[in-house]
Order: sequence, then structure tokens, then C-alpha cells
Amino acid sequence: MRRSSLIVAAPALLALAGVLLAGSPRPAEAVALSTLVVWLTVVAWRFVGERPSRLQTVANLLEALREGDYGVRASGAERTDDFGDIARRFNELAVRLQDEQRGLQESVQLLSKTLAALDGAVFAFERDGRLRLVNPAGERLLGRSAVELLGADAGALGLASLLEVPSGEIVARRFAGQSGRWQVGHASLRSRSQEGRLLVVQPMERALREEEAQAFRRLLRVLSHEITNSMAPIGSMVETLHGLLPGAGQPLGDELDADLRHGLEVIGQRSAALQRFVGHYARLARLPPPQRVRVGVAALAERVVRLFDDARIRVLPGDSLELMGDPDQLEQVLINLLRNAVEAGGDNEVLLGWRRQGRSVLIEVSDLGPGLPSSGNLFVPFFTTKPQGAGIGLALSRQIVEAQDGTLELHPREDGRGAVARMSLPVVV
Repeated sequence: MRRSSLIVAAPALLALAGVLLAGSPRPAEAVALSTLVVWLTVVAWRFVGERPSRLQTVANLLEALREGDYGVRASGAERTDDFGDIARRFNELAVRLQDEQRGLQESVQLLSKTLAALDGAVFAFERDGRLRLVNPAGERLLGRSAVELLGADAGALGLASLLEVPSGEIVARRFAGQSGRWQVGHASLRSRSQEGRLLVVQPMERALREEEAQAFRRLLRVLSHEITNSMAPIGSMVETLHGLLPGAGQPLGDELDADLRHGLEVIGQRSAALQRFVGHYARLARLPPPQRVRVGVAALAERVVRLFDDARIRVLPGDSLELMGDPDQLEQVLINLLRNAVEAGGDNEVLLGWRRQGRSVLIEVSDLGPGLPSSGNLFVPFFTTKPQGAGIGLALSRQIVEAQDGTLELHPREDGRGAVARMSLPVVV
């Protein structure tokens, strides 16, 4: 400020020094000197006053950006000097920041609407375990508003134990607002270089109840069909035998005795078939958990093929691979698949082979039979296309394989008629 004042006063000071050195000027010289001093003072004042004003303008504009006001614009962008260039660059920056702010606001609104529409409860925790974000489903689950929940510790909210549950697992839990079965998912978060945790609690009660009800309806249909098939001939035979019985005190003839014995034999056969059916269902329901060990695929295939001792079964050469699984249960699966292939293929050969596919061992059983039936019920319990089939072989096989983190699928052969069963299990590296 002191330097600016000296610059403005400089013309007057120079004129005074000239007068003191030259003496008193004549009137015409005095007027000219006064005019020159005034003009130089005005120029100096404008030069000194304009620079702080522009700097203050730039400072005000930058302060507006710092405060988040991206709608401000600098005037003077049409100028061709340095200030005009600064103004143009500032306006370009402000427009860019304003566009980014608008896009961020739209993304936040979209995220907010998406979280509000979710049935699952979403909780975001900071590194110290304090709740940072919760959606409306989370408020309903805990029976409290977001104002009450935000900032609370996960343990105080009763959610700390869910962060220890393996992601994707279904648990039964009673909360303040709701109770039932829930699928728990969680993941790590990072925001502004700060770590956190995301917890998602998805309601599964309705979906599981619908699935259970559908499975129960399917089971009832199967049970009703099988029981009706067994009880109808039994009831008919009982009625027929009752009509053949002689009156009280009358002896049985040989022919009548034979008819009665035959009828009782039929009743016994149907009763035994019904008992076998119930036993097959119990077998499906009581499958023991697998005892996993390292299993050599080639040795497993050789053991199963020796059980058949059938020349139609040919083992294709494969790599020396090992998988993790229960050898006894896997033998049962291969027995079921080979038996189905032999029965479907007739006199044609059945091929058993394996190969590595990614992180899995792919075991294939191929036949040259008529191919797969046009039905989506091949893996439905008690569904069978065989006259004397029980309908549990494929269902039990898939259940065994899936319990060991594998898959079992049936496909038509790509190289001709017939079918191929593909069993995939984790390989031992």
C-alpha cells in the first residue's frame, strides 16, 4: 500500500523538485507543469489501482470455486491481454467442474433410488465399524430411522456377527423389525483412501418358502401317482378275492385255492414295490456327507469297469489326474452312468474318458443309444423312461456330485446319435 501511494505521488514530487531547483516558473510554464503533473498522477493512479483490483477479482473467483460455486464466471474474457487469457481459462475450468458436479449429483440420485428400491438391507461401515450409510430396507430391518442408526457401531446394531458369516450363506435371524432366513453378503469398500465394509442382508424367506412349496407339490404328485398305481390293483384284487370266497363252512377247491394264492401273491408284489419306492425316497433324503480325499481318476475308472466286466465298455486313455472327492460315492455315480449307457446303447460300445478342463476334471460317459428323451425331468426324483426303473439313479448321482462342488449334465452327442454324461469335479493341482 505504501509503495502504491509513492507511485501515485511521484509526478507531484518530481515537479516540486524541479521548481525548487529552477526557481519560480513563469505563468505559462506553471500552467503546463500543473497540467502535466495532474495527467501523470491520473495515469499513475489508474496503473496502481487497476492491478490490485484484477488480483482481487481473481482471488474472489478462486474462492468461489473452493466453496463449490461452479456457476460463477469471470468477466473480461474477450480481452486480448493476460487478464483476458486468465478469465477464459477460468471460465473453461468452471464449466468443466459444473458438468462434473451435475454428473455426480445424477449418479448419487440414481444410486439413492436404486438403494431405496432394493428389498435387501444395505449397510456401509467405516473402518472403525461405525455405520456410514443405510438404505430404507435396512431401516425397516432394524426398526429404526437412519438418523438413529448412522454413526452407531456394528456391534451395537447387532450386525457384527453377520460380518463374520461367509459371504453368500443363508442364516436364520431375528431382527428388531423382521425375522426369517437371510442371505448374507459382504465386501470391502474404499472411499477417500479410507477402508470400510459393505454388508447386504437379502431376505430369502419368501423365495425359500415358494421353493419348498413347489418341491412339496412335486413330491405329492409323485407319491400320489406311485401310491395310486400300487393301491389300485391291490384294491381290485381284494375285491375279486372277496367275491371268490365260498360261504361259511364250505371247503375250498383246488382251483379256488390256486386263485386265492395267486391273488395274495399279486398283493404281496405290489406291497413290496411300494415299500421299495418309499425306501428309495428315504435313500435320497439320507445321503451322508462326502469324505473327501485325493482320488486318482484312472484308478477310479479301472475299479468301476472291473465291477461290470463288460466288453462293451472301453476306457479311453487319459492324463494322470487327481481330484478331491469321496471315492465310494463317486464309484456309485460312475456305476449309475455306465449302467444307463450300457442299457441305452444295446450292443454298441460305451466310452469312458476324462480330461482336464481349467481347474476341473471332466469325466465323460458316452453311448450310441437312441439319445436323450424330449423331457426336462431327467434329474427329477422317480422320473424314469425304463419300464422297471426306480427313477433315483440320476437324481442321486447329481446330488452326490453337487455335494462335492461338481456338476453333472447330460447332452446329446455332437459326433452322432447317442448321449454323453459329463461329470466335472475340482482337480488337484
